[in-house]
Order: sequence, then structure tokens, then C-alpha cells
Amino acid sequence: MSAYIDQTYINRVSPTLRNFKWKNSTLANCSCPICGDSQKNKTKARGYFYCKENSYFYKCHNCGFGSNLHNFLKKISHELAKEYSLERWKSGKDKSQLPKKDNDMFNILKQKPKFKRKDKVLDSLICLNDLPNDHVAVKFANMRIIPKQHWNLLYYAEDFRSFAKELDPLSSCVEEERLVIPFFNKEGDVVGCQGRALNMSDEVNARNTIKYITVKYDKSIDRLWYGIWRLNPKKRVYVVEGPIDSLFLQNSTALVGAGALKDIPSRLMNSEMTYILDNEPRNKHICAYIERLIELGRDVCIWPDNIIEKDINDMAYKMSTRKIQKIIDENTFNGLEAKLKFNEWRKI
Repeated sequence: MSAYIDQTYINRVSPTLRNFKWKNSTLANCSCPICGDSQKNKTKARGYFYCKENSYFYKCHNCGFGSNLHNFLKKISHELAKEYSLERWKSGKDKSQLPKKDNDMFNILKQKPKFKRKDKVLDSLICLNDLPNDHVAVKFANMRIIPKQHWNLLYYAEDFRSFAKELDPLSSCVEEERLVIPFFNKEGDVVGCQGRALNMSDEVNARNTIKYITVKYDKSIDRLWYGIWRLNPKKRVYVVEGPIDSLFLQNSTALVGAGALKDIPSRLMNSEMTYILDNEPRNKHICAYIERLIELGRDVCIWPDNIIEKDINDMAYKMSTRKIQKIIDENTFNGLEAKLKFNEWRKI
């Protein structure tokens, strides 16, 4: 019933919203009335109404404005907002949920929607958890079978270029939609991100754009460690190449960047660590990387011959994450044994 009332009032306000249309049964799109969206191109429409837990929220991908429906209506028409609030909470059940103090009457309405995160730089994005099932980012995540318990760590940017410039004004990305993977520091601030291209088929042969784009807020950081503050340093840490691969393993982090291999974050200085690179024995860069890790005395996974998949994400299509982790543990070597296994594995 709540969602039905919300849709009714969205439709009532829609004649005042430029380029308004329903994209599907639970997602509406319009030019944002808050920022104008845009002054140069009147066909731009980057404002969205979307349903979450039987209520509608509004989000603009251009200016970053986000609110529940009541607060949005207050920006457009106080009379309509007043009608909406009375109808939305006029049932006996909803009345019982209102705070007793008059001053707090609309506390529920004033709450920020759940896509609000610690770092405000993410306010211009929508969390994957808050997108409808037929959205391209959700379809991509399902296609790549990314575990849903980690969707709260992923975001969608309709215009990745605008978002990237918030982190690095000198970035030169093109205007396109991407899946955003933020990198956080200990305090929960965003220190960088990766933008993943959202293509649904034939990724190897049909790419017309860069698959991953990395943007750093702090350019003094050579290497980014994804997910490091979610790790338990007292347990074995699994170090992989890409953030998405790390979401398939327990206690896993991903290295991004060209920093020195010998440098380990202080948080992991006393941890047991296994390095897991892609299964590409003909890739000279990966082979050189593994060889250097062995020279440094690190524990390295050397994939067995029966594994033909290139990376952990590809393996997850055919086997459970538990089995993948078991294969990694059974094929982790160091020292002379690692060197012998590596020489058998490499094809160059």
C-alpha cells in the first residue's frame, strides 16, 4: 500500500518534471528539478525515483541530491508534500509508529535513505543493493555471480567521468556508466576507486572501452589494497589481482597499482599471506610477478594443470567458492618447491 501511495504522488508531481517517464514498474526517470539537469542539454535526465523496502526514494546522478519522497515533494510543492504525509501515515498502523512529540512528527520522513555512506563522495552514486533487478548493473553483477552479501560494497555511476573528477580533478575518463568499486582507508574515507565497464557479453573480443579504470584521491599511494580493513590479520590472508575476485574468497584482499612488491601494509606485517595471480602461464608480466614473489620468499598459488579458467571469477561458474579456496590451499608453495612448480606451470 505504501508503494502504491508513493507512485500516486510521483504521478501527480510528474507533469512538473521535464522528461519524466516510468522506465519500468518500480523505476521512474526525469530531469532533476533541483539542479536543472542540465542547462545546456534539455534532454538530459539523471534523476531517478526507485523503490526500496516498499517506499520510494529520489536520487540525482548529476548533482547528487537524494531524499525520501516526502522531502523531494517539499522541494517542489509544500501543499502536495502535506497531502502526501497525511495520506501516507493516516492508517491506524502507521499512526502508532509516529513519535509522540509534535516536534518529532515527521522524523521518519526526514531519515536519510539507506544509500547514504560514510564518505560523501559516494552520495552521487547508488549502491547496488538499492537498484531494481532489471538495472544493467544488477544484471552485470548477476552475470558475474558476484556474491550478494557483498553488493553493499559496490556502486553504480551513470556518468563515471563526473564521479572520477570528484576524486581527481585531473582525471580524463569518458562519460559512460560503470560499476564503481571504492577503496576505503581505516576511517572509512574513499582513497580511490575502480570503475568496471558494464558490458554483458563477449568481453574479450568486443571491448571498445577500457575494462577497468583506477582513480586515486591520494596520488602518493603507489599501490591500493582493496578490502584491507575488513581482513582478520590473525588468519591467513589471500591476496588476489582484482577486487571482484577478492569477493569470492574468505579473508581476501586485492592489490591494485605498481608499488614495490616488497612493501606490505603494517596491518598485515605479521600475517600469513598467499598470493594468487591469474592463471595465465603465457603472460610474461604475470610470470615475472610470480617469479619476483618467489624470490622474496612469499607463499604463492601455482594453479594445477586441470584448472583452465583464467581467474577466480571464471572458476566460480563451475565450482563453489569453498572448493576454489581448497584448491588454492592445496597448491600454495614457497621457496624451492614454488620455483619448481612455477617452472612446470609457465609456458614462456
